Amino acid sequence: MSWRNYHGHCHYCDGKGTPEEYIEKAIENCMSVLGISCHAPVPFETSWTMPSNKLPHYLDTLKELKHRYQGVIQLLSSLEVDYIPGIAGPMHPQVIAADLDYVIGSVHFVDTFTNGEHWSIDNNNIEFEKGVKEIFNNDIRKAVTRYFFLQQELCATQTPNILGHMDKIKMHNSLKMHFDEQSRWYQNLVFDTLKLAVEKEVIVEINTKYFERTGVLFPGPEHFKWMRKNGVRVTINSDAHNPNALITGFGEVAQLLIQAGYFELWQWDGKTFVPHGFSRQGVEGLAKKGERF
Repeated sequence: MSWRNYHGHCHYCDGKGTPEEYIEKAIENCMSVLGISCHAPVPFETSWTMPSNKLPHYLDTLKELKHRYQGVIQLLSSLEVDYIPGIAGPMHPQVIAADLDYVIGSVHFVDTFTNGEHWSIDNNNIEFEKGVKEIFNNDIRKAVTRYFFLQQELCATQTPNILGHMDKIKMHNSLKMHFDEQSRWYQNLVFDTLKLAVEKEVIVEINTKYFERTGVLFPGPEHFKWMRKNGVRVTINSDAHNPNALITGFGEVAQLLIQAGYFELWQWDGKTFVPHGFSRQGVEGLAKKGERF
C-alpha cells in the first residue's frame, strides 16, 4: 500500500527542485509510482511554462532517470498541457512527438486582451479582475462560463488522460467573493463538465495543491457524492511545485472520498490507468470483479 502522484512540476518550468530530488522524496515517502508533469511549452512568453528549447532535455532526463531507478520506483513522463483553441492542446504535434506515458489537460488561459495578451485565470486577484473587466465587460458569469466551456471543448476534441484542477477558477473566491459557488448556473457548469469527463473516460484529479494552506480542493468535497453517483473516475494529485508537497493532504482527501462512497482511485498499472482500491494509508491492489461504477 502506497501513494502515487501524477501531477508535479520541477525546475524545468515553475517548480522547485530537480526531477531526481522529486524521485528521492517519493522513495522516502514509500511511493511506488511518480509522474512528473511540467507545464508544456506554449508559443508565447510566460513566467511558468517550460521554454520549448528545454523540452528535449526534459524528456531525455526523465528517460535516463526511468532507467536508473528501475526496480526502485516507477517513474512516468508527462506534461501538463494547456488547451488554447487553435494554439495548444494534447493533440499538438509537439506533445504527440514527446511520446509521453500520459497527458494532463488543463485550462489556464481564457481568451485574450485587446493587445493579444493571453489572460490566465491562475494569476493574482488583480489580474483576474482585469481580465473579467476588459475581456468580459465585467460579467463574471460570462468569464466563468467561458472557462468551463474550454474544459468541455478540451475533453471533447483533444481528450487528455487526466483533467487538471477542473474548477480552479474558484480559487479567487478565497480572497474576495466573485461569484456564488452554490448558484445553479455555476453548479450546472461544474456538473456538465464532469458529465463530459465521464463520457470521454477522462480521469478527474482531486487537486490538493491549496488544501493544506486554505482547505480548498479542486473539485471540492461538496461534489464528491454527486461525482460518485454519476461515475466520475478520480485520482488524487498534489500538483506539487516542490518535492515536499508530493502527498500533501492525501490521507484526508482519501477519507472524504470514502465518506462519499468511493472505493477506488484510477492508477497507472504499467500501460494504462485502471481502478485500484484505497484507504487513508494509500492505494491497494486492483478492485474486485464487479466492484466497478
